[in-house]
Amino acid sequence: MEQRFLHHPCRHLRHDDLTLSVFLASLAGSRGPTRGPSGQTAGESAAASDADVRTYSRGHAYRDGVSNFIAFAIILTTAATLNKAGITSVATSAQAAEALRPIAGEFAFVVFALGIVGTGLLAVPVLAGSVAYAIGEACKWPVGLSREPGKATAFYASLGASTVLGMALTLTPLDPIKALYWTAVINGLVAVPVMVVMMLMTAQQRVMGQFTVNGWLRWLGWAATCAMAVCALRMIVGWIVGAPA
Repeated sequence: MEQRFLHHPCRHLRHDDLTLSVFLASLAGSRGPTRGPSGQTAGESAAASDADVRTYSRGHAYRDGVSNFIAFAIILTTAATLNKAGITSVATSAQAAEALRPIAGEFAFVVFALGIVGTGLLAVPVLAGSVAYAIGEACKWPVGLSREPGKATAFYASLGASTVLGMALTLTPLDPIKALYWTAVINGLVAVPVMVVMMLMTAQQRVMGQFTVNGWLRWLGWAATCAMAVCALRMIVGWIVGAPA
């Protein structure tokens, strides 16, 4: 499916392709909690120097560029291996490891296991951290991984609870691959109104201070917002009207 979508993105779109477009857009736009320099919130970042913000922006752009390249490489790899072999439904990590077999041979599962461990270590500050930041900021708690646990007890408690909940999900009959897929799709739908509000807020000086977004960066932000909205709208219309199966 991914190969056909890459070669002919506008032809013969099926319902799965429309959902996949929201999934990919969600992955491209979601890379964990976006914080200011040194993990600051928007209000704290207002006091940051212009050099600090520029340094952080370059690092953020580099991170997103590399992560999107890796995601694209994964799509190509699985399309050229699993899809070619007729495996179109991946339900376990063992099936996902098969994508590495043409390159790693018998060591495919070892390489995949190392990747899973590395991903798990990254998931704690990124995924569980996103939940902790969201809950903490909504409840107006002191938040930030740069804070000592004693000065942000509720924040770290939320972080720990999110991690434990994620571990507990592995003991349930829930399909982890499908759960990740549909979580990203839902995130893509929710991202549209969030991005609209974000673009409106970043244009207001009373919110952003000296760091208001304008010029080409503002146009780029609205372009990304419109692209996400189009993907989500096409998927919803496909559900209602009924795209080809």
